[in-house]
Amino acid sequence: DIRERLSASAQGQLRGLTVLRETDSTNSELARLPAERRHGHAVLAEAQTAGRGRRQRAWYSPAGGNIYLSLGWRFGTTSVPLSTLPLVTALCLCRALDRADLRSHGIKWPNDILVNGEKVAGILVETQSAGAGPALAVIGIGLNVRMPEPGTDPPNAIIDRPWTDLASQLPPNRQAICRNELTALLLEELLAGLADFESRGFEAVHEEWQARDLLSGKRLRLEGNGALRYGRAIGVNEDGGLEVDIDGYGPQVLYAAEVSIYDE
Repeated sequence: DIRERLSASAQGQLRGLTVLRETDSTNSELARLPAERRHGHAVLAEAQTAGRGRRQRAWYSPAGGNIYLSLGWRFGTTSVPLSTLPLVTALCLCRALDRADLRSHGIKWPNDILVNGEKVAGILVETQSAGAGPALAVIGIGLNVRMPEPGTDPPNAIIDRPWTDLASQLPPNRQAICRNELTALLLEELLAGLADFESRGFEAVHEEWQARDLLSGKRLRLEGNGALRYGRAIGVNEDGGLEVDIDGYGPQVLYAAEVSIYDE
């Protein structure tokens, strides 16, 4: 059903599609495939027993309601900075959600998709490269489509940040959208976006990123390397770093930090 919903172009780019009842994590499942089988191969699971997010956080992965998707992609050269790959993936995810008629969503650097301040999706990109040669990326996406009803599972006791799902955010005429349709939209945007990224780089979509950036101009709380600082977000540079005017330090570029909007 997913394959039939794909455009002809996406069908040509998708080299493999695996749908599992359960796995530890779709990223790990894909990484266990022989390297020559990972490029253009998508792995989905109904449930994950050890889903992962950034900074080794657990990703709550109940069965039967959400999308847990990983896609492998081999880059012929590392001429494009792969540090921007999570940002490009986030843009592809936003485009797919546009097509599903979601509104008011944007990107919290580097790769969380929020709706009205609540997280609806997250991304985990893992790469393997050898110098200037080919690089192999595993791109994982967790998208909350229909989270368990209150009383059937305790997501609020497990997820320590504000969250939401598509079922509660889509317009009434789209709330019945099926996961196969959403998966096809995701794969179409990912496959097209990755090919474009490899040929044109992040610079080609930098302006689109800025339009979807939820942090630009906001006061931020920054945690990293055992330090707590505050500043104001400026934007994202060409390498995917977050530019922040940090109180007492001036403009700095961050590549790894725990960032949240600070309401003074």
